[in-house]
Amino acid sequence: MRILPTLLATLSLGASLAAPAAASVGTAAAQTTVVIEDFRFVPRSVTVNAGDSVRWINNDNADHTTTSDGPGWDSGELPPGSSFTHTFTTQGTFTYHCSIHPDMTGSVTVQ
Repeated sequence: MRILPTLLATLSLGASLAAPAAASVGTAAAQTTVVIEDFRFVPRSVTVNAGDSVRWINNDNADHTTTSDGPGWDSGELPPGSSFTHTFTTQGTFTYHCSIHPDMTGSVTVQ
């Protein structure tokens, strides 16, 4: 009669091993690119999801910054060919400018 409990325990273990694992469902964070060229941000406005990042690439022939108008981020001076990335975790609209050329402006809307 010891065979029956052992057989049942083996079948139970086999069934739990054969059960598929629960898949984790999530969305991978995305990255949006803003190009700095001709003394402007292109595109000037972008929309991203919370958790996504924006990468600014300086394709101009002068140094620029991407500096939040409020608390947030400041890339510091970006020489031509360099880039800066910021991850947005809070929903809202965030305006920014180039601190070297204040007439250069843009915005990031986070959903």
